[in-house]
Parts: sequence; structure tokens; C-alpha cells
Amino acid sequence: MALRLGPGAMVAAAFIGPGTVTTASLAGASSGIALLWAVAFSIMATLVLQELSIRTALATQKDLATLVRDMGRGLWWGPPLVLLVVIAIGGGNAAYQSGNLSGAGIGLSAALPVGFAPVVVMAAGLAAALIVLEQYRWLEKLLVALVALMALLFSALAVLLAPLLLAQPTERLLPALSPDYLNLALALIGTTVVPYNLFLHATAVRRRWSGEPVETALQGARGESMLAILIGGGITCAIMIVAAALIPAGTEVGILPALMAAIDSHFPGGGALAVGIGLFAAGLSSAIAAPVAAGWAVCGALGWSTEPGARGFKAVALLVLLSGTVFAVVTTRPSALIVTAQITNAVLLPVIALILVALANSQLLPLQYRNHTQRNVLAFGVLAIVVLLALTKLVNLLG
Repeated sequence: MALRLGPGAMVAAAFIGPGTVTTASLAGASSGIALLWAVAFSIMATLVLQELSIRTALATQKDLATLVRDMGRGLWWGPPLVLLVVIAIGGGNAAYQSGNLSGAGIGLSAALPVGFAPVVVMAAGLAAALIVLEQYRWLEKLLVALVALMALLFSALAVLLAPLLLAQPTERLLPALSPDYLNLALALIGTTVVPYNLFLHATAVRRRWSGEPVETALQGARGESMLAILIGGGITCAIMIVAAALIPAGTEVGILPALMAAIDSHFPGGGALAVGIGLFAAGLSSAIAAPVAAGWAVCGALGWSTEPGARGFKAVALLVLLSGTVFAVVTTRPSALIVTAQITNAVLLPVIALILVALANSQLLPLQYRNHTQRNVLAFGVLAIVVLLALTKLVNLLG
């Protein structure tokens, strides 16, 4: 069947937000491309976990949050599990949303003569309009266009600046596992393997391939998901290469303005404009996807309708959007907020991923669509590495 971009592009657009631009820029400035291994692992982990999400949704024709509720039905741990999803995805997305809108504001206000706060409000208004007017197809098309714009922009910059990168010291070009870079490695994982994307993707593919045979739907969903996620990973690598080539080591405060200034110095008159628009696109794409994901996850977990026209869905999505808008307008250090959110995300990820793996092995799925040994080895391998990194981080904090 023909490849149809949509749900996978939503996932890529959701994780290629200001968090990715900020974190990849910090990683590039601090370590060169020594942490590309963390990006490679993140993409592999995203492919594995998103495939589980796709399969469970299409095999059962239920949203992931609904399946979580069904798994705990009648058991003592069922209500706490539902509460965890509501708090982690609903509350967490409200925090991430402030970073998304802040990134959009930083980007466009640096590229054009407009104020930060008006850009934030404009981006929030566009996202709200798509939610209220139930323009789901327009949402997909817009996110595909924004991902394509970012891919072209940062890939072209990475190619043009590659000679500057290759002229740098060898230690900035070779993989590094230093504890000094653990925060950045966790942040890179947290900005790519996003828990709310699992819920977003499950509902999006179920709606997109509704009415088609499961095998046909799985083939289409897996293909477009892999393509979109690999493109997203390529964008992350390109951002890291650009930052590594241009930004001096030790630049941590004001990393986004430093990135735009450095590019503009090499491409006068157009560099800041191009990166500013790219950052705006990154912020807007994530700002649209995050409230929708929160609405689907929270409503599914609580047993409410997840239809775009449902009042509960709109209320949750708009509440997340409003909360993020308020925090984005009042925050004084958006870059620090963005990176902190990514680290928190990475620590939360093992819990959500474990729930997904349990679902993929449960009797809620028809036997032929449950995890087999190879898939379980991959899934638990991803879990083990993420848990190890998160525990190492916690030990360092407590020690």
C-alpha cells in the first residue's frame, strides 16, 4: 500500500521541539559529536516503543490509556495506575508546553521584529483554534510541513558547516561515556523518547487506519512511523553538528541566542532568520501535539470520550495549552526550564515504558499480536539501559 504520512510525523514533530533544539545545541557545544551515541540509542528506543504502541492500539482498536485502565480493572493497583497516567501525561504536558511555547517565542522574536509574548500568545491561539474547530487533518498536514521545514533547514546547515566540525580536536569527534555528560545524555534521551508520544501515536494510528484490516494497517503504520522517526533523529544529529561546529565549549547560558548569533555570523543577513523560523516551527509543532496527546491520554484513562468534539477532550487539551501559555509568558529562564523537563522526562520514561511492555504481553491483545521473545528482548534491553542511566543520575544527585 502507498505510504501515508500523518501519525508518525506527529510523533516526530512532537519530539523535535525546543527541548530537542536546546538540548542538542548544548550537547554539541559541550562535547562536539561525542554524544551522538545517545541520539542513536534514543531513535532505536523510540522505534521499539512506538511499534509496541502502534500494535497494541491497532490489534485492540482501543487507545493506549483505555487499555491501561482495562489492565487494572478490578485490581487494587488499577486506580493508582490511572492516576499515574493522568498526573504524568496531563500534568507533565502542561510543564512541557511552557517550553514549547517559549521556544516558539524565542525563535520568531529573534528572527523578526516582534515581541516574545505576542508570539507565544499567537502560537497558543493557533493551537487552540485547531483544537476547538476539530481540524485534526489540518493538524496532521501542518505538522508534516513543519517537520519537513526543520529537516531541510538544519540538514543544509550541517552539510555546509561540516568542514568546521572536522577541524576540531579528536576528543570532540569520538564517542564519550564520561559521567560529566550524563545530564546531557539523559536529556537527549528524554527529548526523543517522549512518554506522551506513546499515547499520541496509539490514538492517531487507530483513527487514521480505522476500518482497515489489522495487518494492512500495521504495515502502513510501521512504515510511515519508521520514516518519520528516522527523519526526526536526523534533525537532532544535524542540530548537534551545527552547534558543535560553531559554539565554543562552555557556552551553557543563552544557548539558543548563541546558536542564532553564531549562524548569523557565518551567513550574515539570513542565518538568524532561518534558525529563528526553524525554532518557531519546532515550538509550534510540539505546542500543537502536546495538548492533543494530553487530552487523549487523560480522557482515555478516566473513561471519557476521546473524540475531537468531546467536551472533556477539549477541556483537558485547552487547560494544558493555557497552563503552558501562562508559564511561558512569566518565565525568566526558558532554556533551563526546557532542559530540566527533558531530564525529568527521561526519569519518568521507564515507568511508562514498563506499562506498555506489560500491555504488549497481556491477554488484552489477541495472541498473534502479543510480544514474542525477540520483541521482549529488545523492549527489556531498552528499559534496562534507560533505568541504568536514570539510577546513575539519581545516585549522583544523592551522593
